[in-house]
Order: sequence, then structure tokens, then C-alpha cells
Amino acid sequence: MKKEMAAALVIKDRRLLMVHNTKNGLRIEPPGGKKKEEEEWLIAVIREVQEELGVMVRPARLFGEYDTRSPEGEFMVRMYFCEITDGEPEILEPDKIPRFGWYTYGELERFKDEGVLVPNMVEALPKLKKYL
Repeated sequence: MKKEMAAALVIKDRRLLMVHNTKNGLRIEPPGGKKKEEEEWLIAVIREVQEELGVMVRPARLFGEYDTRSPEGEFMVRMYFCEITDGEPEILEPDKIPRFGWYTYGELERFKDEGVLVPNMVEALPKLKKYL
């Protein structure tokens, strides 16, 4: 059975919030992380975004489920459209995530071409295009 991850798609002014994960080489990905075994999906996405960026989010709806691979193995990622309800994003785990940014569709395409966009986001890009 694949491990499970929850990720937040936060869009503001047609830009997507992404983090730069440098734990095992650069990977640009939406904020999120591993779901605990007994944890509900929505709780996992809220917890992970708060741990990584210090903001509270409200999951609005499921965007989709995508397979991905990372240096830690194979995962199924459930991505949710989310809204920030409290706070401003900030770096809380500088050793793992030294940077974040708000990116346009074109910038995400460039990250894909450079090979630093995570596989689940590469697969999701066509579906995301209409929102960015």
C-alpha cells in the first residue's frame, strides 16, 4: 500500500503558493506532507500547512488524487483547494523549506522543464491551468 500525503493548493491573484523543499535536492511542491495513519484528510492538510508555513487554511474542496515519488518512496497525494484564513506564510522549517513563493502557470511550466516540479504537480498542471 502506498503512503499517503495531503497537499494544499492555495491560489491568490492567479498565482499558486508553492514551497521549495531542499531536504533531498530541490523539489518545488505545494505545502503539505505525510498523513498520519488514523488522521482525517482535511486535518492532515490543515496541520501540514500550519507546520510548514504558519498559516491556518480552510480546505474548500478536493482537487484530485495523484501518484508521486520522492526520495522517501511512492505516495498517493490528495490535493485540496484551500484558502488562508489566518496569518501570512513564513519560513518555519528553514533546513527543509528555505523558500516559498506565489507562482504563475508559466513559472510552474518552467519548473517542470527544469525538472524540479514534483511529479504529482506535473500531472496536475493541465487541470490547474484554468485557475492560474
